[in-house]
Amino acid sequence: MIFFIVTFFFFNILLFFYFEKFSNFVNLFDLPDGKRKIHKKPIAAIGGLLIFLNLFFYFIFLTSQYFFYDKYIFYSSNIDFIIFYFFSSLFFLTGFLDDKFGIGPNFKLILFTFIISLLLFFSESMSLRNLSFTFLENTISIKTISFPFTVFCILLFINAFNMFDGINLQSSIYSLHIFFIFLFQGLFLEISIVMIFSLLFFSYLNYKNRCFLGNGGSLLVAFIISYLFIKSQSTPTPFFADQIFLAMQIPGLDLLRLAIQRSVAGEHPFFPDRNHIHHLLLKKYGYKKTLLFLSGIIIIPNFLSTVY
Repeated sequence: MIFFIVTFFFFNILLFFYFEKFSNFVNLFDLPDGKRKIHKKPIAAIGGLLIFLNLFFYFIFLTSQYFFYDKYIFYSSNIDFIIFYFFSSLFFLTGFLDDKFGIGPNFKLILFTFIISLLLFFSESMSLRNLSFTFLENTISIKTISFPFTVFCILLFINAFNMFDGINLQSSIYSLHIFFIFLFQGLFLEISIVMIFSLLFFSYLNYKNRCFLGNGGSLLVAFIISYLFIKSQSTPTPFFADQIFLAMQIPGLDLLRLAIQRSVAGEHPFFPDRNHIHHLLLKKYGYKKTLLFLSGIIIIPNFLSTVY
């Protein structure tokens, strides 16, 4: 494990030192427009690519070391990881192309639904069949609606997280605390370490206003979080449904609020604007207080639920 940690640390150090050359080579920048995008200069929107390169390196690392059967990964076989990596790649590439060329919200919604449905077709363990709660002794069976319910849950969180990514450090702090929860639970240790390292290096670049996560990054991270939460249901220490809801409540509730508000106004529920909770708080309290407040209401309840 020490060799694994050191390897990924130096891999990210390498990406960090060559970041400027790499970002210029990729040539994907988020340009200010004075309206929704208020940053003052073009910012490299390749945070997702940095995370994806970590996943690719992890895939190569596993292949070369024959670690496919590690009990902390996915509990079954190398097929699980191949499926995970393939669909992670699909979400990243969709977001990357959206950053590069722009994809309409309706087409993305249809495409995401298709990709998630395809995932459930190839991986039966990804379908939610039962819901367990910390306050109930018996589980609730949802086998009759398992497929559409699972598609809806993943689709909802992916869109919620994508809309939640609005100010520097917000998405990375949220994601980091999720992967630290996985570590605390003793689940998916290696993939969590990979994500933590890549997110920490990205966070520094994001804090310095040198790099944005981009749609490629937000879709990739959101899918991985969704995947691991569902995959935990087939482990000896699964997360309860109310714990998962608690982890996803702030992005989810903000999505619900905006969807209702936009629909009433006759607008597309997933069309971007500056009425997110972080934008409203930002106008009134400033960046630091907004980030501190959102981090507090997200992180504290989740760690309390994990401990107790």
